[in-house]
Amino acid sequence: MYKYLDQEQGKVAKQNLIYKELLQRIQSGRYANGQRLPTENSLCQEFSASRPTIARAIAKLRSEGIISSTQGSGHYVTNGQHSVSLVHMNTQSETPTFGILSPRMEENESGFLFEQIFRSIASLSQKFNFDLAWNGVMFLGEGATRKMIINKIDEVLERYLRSSVKGVFFIPVEFHPHAEEINTMILNKLRRYDIAVVLLDSDVVKWPQRSQWDLIGLDNVAAGLEMTNFLINNQPRRIDFVCEQFSANTVNMRKMGYRLALLEAGVMPQTTWEHNGNVGDRLFAERILKSGAQDIVCANDFTAMKLLSICVQNNLKINVVGFDDNEYSTLLGIPLTTYKQPFEDVAKNAVLTMFNRLEYPADIARQIQIRGELIIRSSCHWRCSAEG
Repeated sequence: MYKYLDQEQGKVAKQNLIYKELLQRIQSGRYANGQRLPTENSLCQEFSASRPTIARAIAKLRSEGIISSTQGSGHYVTNGQHSVSLVHMNTQSETPTFGILSPRMEENESGFLFEQIFRSIASLSQKFNFDLAWNGVMFLGEGATRKMIINKIDEVLERYLRSSVKGVFFIPVEFHPHAEEINTMILNKLRRYDIAVVLLDSDVVKWPQRSQWDLIGLDNVAAGLEMTNFLINNQPRRIDFVCEQFSANTVNMRKMGYRLALLEAGVMPQTTWEHNGNVGDRLFAERILKSGAQDIVCANDFTAMKLLSICVQNNLKINVVGFDDNEYSTLLGIPLTTYKQPFEDVAKNAVLTMFNRLEYPADIARQIQIRGELIIRSSCHWRCSAEG
């Protein structure tokens, strides 16, 4: 019957029908706990639905802890049973202590993102009966040497050991020549100390590779695709992508989503449309604008705000979108269209995954990629005016 779903139903209605059917199959035992779901291509054929519609239905199941996803492997039923029972069991036993480990090389826009995630985790401590230690939130400085970083992290880990920390929410080190070595050292020590680990935001290996650790964060590829599609607006044409030098791996994932959106629209991405540099440098920003860029996906809100500021000073009218929905994005002279990070969903799934990892240490690693929300403001005002 699903082959003949009314094509006039909205995308959301169809997505919900698919979600409910998959949920019913899981609850009835047709897809057993631990079983791999059919591939997305198979589900597309079965439900006569597009890949994005299937992906959104699957994302909803994943955000509810009913399934987990492993890069390159597929989607597996967890049915939320582990998480629910763990929370119930924990309320009747001792309160575990979890720690945060977030060693950052520099103070930049990522600080806003990580602070929001940590605060959202902390807000769940009473509901799920755990304590949260913040000792591992540290700013190390751009010039920090390998030895300085390791010594500082060793101090934090020793403190966590003395406090009987059971699990750590870890945001890996980036933007350092020895980042890979330092991350490996940290994870090896945590494993040796028998402390569970849940990675937040990004993996310790470059996408599309996947490590052995649980990972919870934004679906950055889907976010990049959605924001680019918003600018394309069914009118295939040039769209530019702008990011700062030495951007995070999550930015590369957003860029991949940007490229996929262009390809799906029948537009071949051009390397000259992708700009990597210091957007705070007026000459760099002006070169982007003089190259003919009119519709621009920025890697995050801070990059977008810098670019918009230069555009205002030069009386230039362009369409700009960003990511994260930071607290300043509504305070600009031209409020920013952006992609809102699902902080609360990231936090909830991180906590449930941590309890699951403690109770079932041999489970396969979870990768939970959560969709955010498109927030439309007037930084795309010029298109709206032209098309209205």
